[in-house]
Order: sequence, then C-alpha cells, then structure tokens
Amino acid sequence: MSSLSLESINDEEFERLRTNGIKINYWAVCKRKVWLYSKGLRMEPLSERVTLGRLLHEQAYPDLVRREVLLDDLIKIDVIEAESKILEVKYSRKFKEAALLQVSYYLYYLRRMGAGDLTGELRFPKERKKEQVSLSPEIESAIMEALRSIATIEAMDSPPEADFTTVCRVCAYCELCWG
Repeated sequence: MSSLSLESINDEEFERLRTNGIKINYWAVCKRKVWLYSKGLRMEPLSERVTLGRLLHEQAYPDLVRREVLLDDLIKIDVIEAESKILEVKYSRKFKEAALLQVSYYLYYLRRMGAGDLTGELRFPKERKKEQVSLSPEIESAIMEALRSIATIEAMDSPPEADFTTVCRVCAYCELCWG
C-alpha cells in the first residue's frame, strides 16, 4: 500500500468509484489482472488454485451460519461471526497484503453505508493463522488510492503492461498474459 493522501472521498465520488472486493484484491496483486477482470474475462473457473480455495472456504468453520453475505451486488463477505466482526477466509498468506486491503475495503464500505466501526479478521484455516483487521488513516488512504486507480485502469483501452513475476505462475490469468 503506497503513499499517504489523507484527502477523503466524498459521498458522490465514493458512489462513482465503489467496486467489488475482488477488484481491490486484484489491484494489490496486478493492475493488468484488474483490467482483464473488469472487461469480463473470468479465468477463475479454470484455475485449480481457485477451486481449492473455494473448497476450503466451503468447508472451513461449518459452525458459523452467516456465510457469503452479498451487499449491493458488489461485495461478498465470507462470514459474519458477530454483529461487529466480518471474516475473510483465504487459502494461504501468500497474498496477505491483497487480502488485508480487500477486508479493509469491506470495513470501509460498510462504515460508509452506516454500519459503524466494525472489525475484520483474515483467516487462513489451512495454516491455522488469523490476523485482525481494523481501519486506520493509512489503510483508508490506500483504499482511496486503489479505488481511484481501479477507475483509471478500467477506462484504459488496453491492459497495462506487466512484468512476469513468480506470482504469474499461479495466476488464473497467466495464459492470457504470457501464453
């Protein structure tokens, strides 16, 4: 998460920029992936890693009944553990920063919608790890930067350039970028 700009987003700008959580997550990993996803290219159903993550998500924490809450047809919260706590279940901590930004965006979104100050928790059941998430001015600034950047990326005529990294090998979009 990069530079700080404590300038906030007003209601009108937030309404225009709000997006789904997966784009926030993808933005933290790869800007090219945001563009491809925003153009309707869905490679996730073909990805073994995504399938494993979905299975883990479905089987983890079976005692928690409030699962997959979809709000405004934009954000899908994995689990609501208590009135003031949301959980996001992830396959591994490999993309922890992206997951952290995604959960933070959910908290920010919910607060903008009048839910108050909630807390979040990233859970990595395979690794038996948890991480608490709460909003801070720095995280809110990163969310604002992401929202503005995503809007810019989506308006581009062609995808942004990307460098091949080790992350690319496990990406569902690898075939589209690198053949």
